[in-house]
Amino acid sequence: MKKWFPAWQMLVWGCFLYGLFGGMAIAEVSALVKTTPVRMMYMADQLRVYGTVEFAPEDGRTIVLPAEALVSQVLVAAGQRVRQGQPLLQVQPSVSDQLQLKQAEIALKFARAEQRRVTSLRQRQLATNSQVQSADQALAQAHAALQDIRLRLQSLEKGQVSSPISGVVTVVHVHQGDLIAAGQPLLSLSTGSGLRVLLGVEPGDLPRIRVGDSVLLRPVYGGTEVQGKITQIYSQIDPQTRLAQVVVPLPARPDLLPGAMLRAEIVLHRQEVLAVPDSAVLQQNGKSYCFVDVAGKAQKRWVETGWQQGGWIAVKQGLQAGDAVISLGNYELKPGMALRVEGQS
Repeated sequence: MKKWFPAWQMLVWGCFLYGLFGGMAIAEVSALVKTTPVRMMYMADQLRVYGTVEFAPEDGRTIVLPAEALVSQVLVAAGQRVRQGQPLLQVQPSVSDQLQLKQAEIALKFARAEQRRVTSLRQRQLATNSQVQSADQALAQAHAALQDIRLRLQSLEKGQVSSPISGVVTVVHVHQGDLIAAGQPLLSLSTGSGLRVLLGVEPGDLPRIRVGDSVLLRPVYGGTEVQGKITQIYSQIDPQTRLAQVVVPLPARPDLLPGAMLRAEIVLHRQEVLAVPDSAVLQQNGKSYCFVDVAGKAQKRWVETGWQQGGWIAVKQGLQAGDAVISLGNYELKPGMALRVEGQS
């Protein structure tokens, strides 16, 4: 004999079972997340560029010789530290200058003899005052020519070129066996007390940069961040890099060597903006969006983002200050999904 249950009992049992298992289903699709309130903060528009370190040119010294010389030996290399008075090059007078010295000595000898002869003739009324004056002038010129070449060769008497300062050799312009003309650069030195960074900037970005802009510098291969300010902007294009250059001076540092490459962030402009953690911003088809906790449910908001700094992203549109954006656990969220916020019961 079959037992029939009244309709009202079946309805009660149905509601009980739906409440029990339906509640479990809802709990299963909820997500544990962490929320962060949208906040106002100061952020900067930054321009990323790259550059290299070099010695400050105002601390440099270029060594030249007043006479033509033959380089017999190079005693230093670029990057080497030297002391004041330390030998840098071994040199000797060129054959041409030695010949000029001999010719000047001979010319002076004949000028003296001629001057004595003309003076003797004048005493016997056989020469004019004009001839005596010409002989005196020729003697003075021959004497000056000899003095000039002796002074020029005096710098080569020791047979070496010594450092006038204590510092660092930045460039060696000559090689062993080179015949160097008078006034031609031999070596370049720097005291090493100052550095500068030459930053390459796209010509289109140059109008955005101003003298005095702050710059954050960091070695490309890792190291301590350094702060500086732009002091010069070169209004021309480097023919090799096709970039304009700006200058950031720095004090000498043991962890920054000339030739090192740096990554730089030029701070162009600062203002107060709405910002969210960068982990809160997701992408879909090239557009940015965030999930916001609205009454315990995930609400999707399309946003327009701006500057990025220190793990935060500026939001231009789509959010308001105080909105609770989902900053962790947002990758698997769907609109309308129930939320369990970390740290809240």
